[in-house]
Amino acid sequence: MKPGQTITETKQRARRRSSRPLLALAFALAALITPPASGQTAGAAAYVDRVLETGPQSEQAPDGEQAAVNADGWARSLRLDYSLSSQKGPSASLSRAIQFSGFLDTPNHGALSVAGSVNSQRVDSLPGDRSSSASGRSSWRIDQRGLPLEGGWMADHSAGDVSTATPLMARSLGRIYLPFIPISGLAGHWYRGDGVDLNASAGNPGLFTGIDTNGFSPSGGRVSSAGAQMQLAGQRNGLSRTEAAVQLVDARNIPDQTGTSGLNARSLWAAVAWEGAAPWASTFTPGRTDPIPMRSGGLRVQGNWMESSSNAGARSVGGWLDAAWRTDWLQNSAGIFYLEPNLRWGTTSAASDLKGAYWRADTSARRWNLGWTVEASDSVSGLSGPSAFGNVSGRYSLDTSNTLGATLSLRTGSGSGQAVQMNWAHGSDWGQTQWRGNLQRASSIRTVFAGIDQLWALPLPITLSTSLGWEQSRSAGMTASVRSWGLLAGFAPTSQLNVDASLRGAHGTNSDALNANIGVSWRYNLNWSLIGRYTEARGQDPQSAQIVSALTAATLAPLIPTPGSRTLQLILRYEDRAGTISAPLGGTPGTGAGALQGTVFFDADNNGRRDASETGVPNVTVVLDRRFVARTDAQGRYEFPWVAAGAHTLQIQSDNVPLPWSPVLRDPVPASVVVRSTTVTDFALQRDR
Repeated sequence: MKPGQTITETKQRARRRSSRPLLALAFALAALITPPASGQTAGAAAYVDRVLETGPQSEQAPDGEQAAVNADGWARSLRLDYSLSSQKGPSASLSRAIQFSGFLDTPNHGALSVAGSVNSQRVDSLPGDRSSSASGRSSWRIDQRGLPLEGGWMADHSAGDVSTATPLMARSLGRIYLPFIPISGLAGHWYRGDGVDLNASAGNPGLFTGIDTNGFSPSGGRVSSAGAQMQLAGQRNGLSRTEAAVQLVDARNIPDQTGTSGLNARSLWAAVAWEGAAPWASTFTPGRTDPIPMRSGGLRVQGNWMESSSNAGARSVGGWLDAAWRTDWLQNSAGIFYLEPNLRWGTTSAASDLKGAYWRADTSARRWNLGWTVEASDSVSGLSGPSAFGNVSGRYSLDTSNTLGATLSLRTGSGSGQAVQMNWAHGSDWGQTQWRGNLQRASSIRTVFAGIDQLWALPLPITLSTSLGWEQSRSAGMTASVRSWGLLAGFAPTSQLNVDASLRGAHGTNSDALNANIGVSWRYNLNWSLIGRYTEARGQDPQSAQIVSALTAATLAPLIPTPGSRTLQLILRYEDRAGTISAPLGGTPGTGAGALQGTVFFDADNNGRRDASETGVPNVTVVLDRRFVARTDAQGRYEFPWVAAGAHTLQIQSDNVPLPWSPVLRDPVPASVVVRSTTVTDFALQRDR
């Protein structure tokens, strides 16, 4: 498997049908839509399986069960969770929460997605204190996508705990991106087929939080944002076009590190881009699906300018120019940048106090791939000295069962260091095995790491992945060692019972960490389920210094420590659907249904597969068919239940992905749904080195 490949696998899980009608989703949507007088009739023929291939088949639904489903009105689904949680940490607490999610597919009002939670918490006394207190918090979100408007316009609307919208050009090319700002408010995106896009957002900034359930914590202040992108010349899908974009964000009364409000900041970004046949190219591959800079002879150039100012008297400007092009055997990208100190984007700091240039390229064949990055940079203010960075990585397949890989990173000047990473992937009757070894020197710290990741070849319905690692670091004559381990497991002995576990731990000198999430789910029937889950977070995973370029280091997000806690959670779940015979999402009467689910995870070793030592990414937006929206939970998992059988597309948005991580595949990924089965599609995020 090549680095960055999205993993798609289908696991057969029997889904029984029931005859209970949907109670309502109108409690959140009644103010927005009016149901049609006669949408789809209940007299549509029931779906009947047709065996198209040999092998194990999904369990058949009980006779007459599908025909009894309420097929009147628009396609819709609803899920309600009532949970009780007992948590122990710095203080003990008892929580009651209601979580809800739903989808509504309309012919003339777009697709609506609803998700949220309401949590009531009682905190018992701290050690030595007999007092107690009660509090509540909530998080919610409503998305309306694909709303048709007059004049060929389409609209996407979001309300609740969302992120500020930005033009596509803000994250389409180069290594410097505009950060998303989480807000509790409103966001809109209006677009037309001729390349005109408009966006606006407004709300209170904050942070997505929650270990067991998603939450949102406002940080104070107010943020407003507006922008546009349009095509100046050429055709939308033509061989040559010119685009321009602008975005303005205004932040008011933002608290500083001491919690005192009063910072007012305004930031402006503008960009112009051109793409087409490179002037030096003798040939240009027309193509139909690949972006122009990915085709042989294609070129895209984009210039960016940003300015920020605040009432603290700081005014900064920055500019960067990026280009991407392809020759017969190389995919290239290069750029130059000049970023003054104290550059910021609304409520967050942006990459600043840096000037320099970079070039990266990669090439591949059937059995090997090779890539490299070169960067030279210096501080604008002179507070830090110049630096140079180089990185070379390659992978070679010896045969169908063995692949060797290596990465060499060097940095001189400020932040100097060297690192060598090696890995060997081997396939056997035992499964997929990956041996990893790292040698690194950063400043005066020397680090050695050795580890093994194993994806075990076990018969379904059992899945098991394990990781073991050992690390030793030496600095100033002192030696410290850490032993780490991880486990990912799943077991579904019947169509009604499912067990999953994710555990990671580390123990060693000044390090003792554990992160556990174990769940048991029992489905009583189509509508009702009972779920038990135990989570524990203790200590922090060991974080070794990485040898990265100065530009990458400037985009690193600060590490926010997670308080230690242990939680036991019991969930009673009700779910139902109506509007078609069996498939509310993209279906028609008589269409069979399955489910789509997966995990968005940090791919630390860049192998495209989630290992047991790699964590999920919470609060990332996943979009189905550009219409339906789901958000990953605290463990990075997402799910779309009751999806019509057939071909679909999935795409993740970078609205809550911490820099310098980014999705490997930003375009929609195909996914095929089989009747009464679950298609699993995982998305890897890889770090810019």
